[in-house]
Amino acid sequence: MSPARSTAPRAAIAPLLHESLGERVYRTVRDLILSQVFPPGSKLNVEQICRDLGVSRTPVWDTMRRLESEGLVNTVPRHGVFVLNYGADQIRDLFAVRGALEALVVRQAAGHLDPDAHAGLEASMKEMEQAAAAGAIEQYSRAAIDFHDRMLAAARNQVLSRLLENVYAQILVLRLRSLYLPERVESSVAEHRELFEAVVAGEAERGERLARAHADHVLKDALEFTRRAERDR
Repeated sequence: MSPARSTAPRAAIAPLLHESLGERVYRTVRDLILSQVFPPGSKLNVEQICRDLGVSRTPVWDTMRRLESEGLVNTVPRHGVFVLNYGADQIRDLFAVRGALEALVVRQAAGHLDPDAHAGLEASMKEMEQAAAAGAIEQYSRAAIDFHDRMLAAARNQVLSRLLENVYAQILVLRLRSLYLPERVESSVAEHRELFEAVVAGEAERGERLARAHADHVLKDALEFTRRAERDR
């Protein structure tokens, strides 16, 4: 009779520890990019990141490849890794995708909005209205982001969540997700209120149209914001 094979856990532990380290490196570098410690277009010094985190090159390069697959960085042969920095045409493409995905979010949320999701969206909507009335643009931006995040959660579609969260991350890297021009806040409040009412009423098709229109309006703001930033440099 052949001896029983050993099932000692040691062989299984090492990969888990390695995976955990890689995940921590990935989250750390991604958070630094999203918080704009590394601004759009900046070069990432891989060797310095390794030293700062006290890790080898392997998990850092794995992180770079993962971030590149998400569209957050771009590797230029013989030059290095750079944080994404889109021009006007690429920003238009990005917001076209956002509009299409958010339209689907609204359709699915309208189909099965439960009481908790309803209450959460209503709270975000009220916070937006209060912030707009007070002229508190930063507070309004945070409330608007929360509104869209709650709408995404209400859709209850994990595949859609992953896709749209990736789009949101790219917009955040470009410093465009929390963008609201002061002169546009009043109309933005009205757009969000219409979206909210369509979803609550279960009007999926109307909600889709409103979501696409809202994304188009935010795109115009993003392009204007970009134009002003370039003018002021």
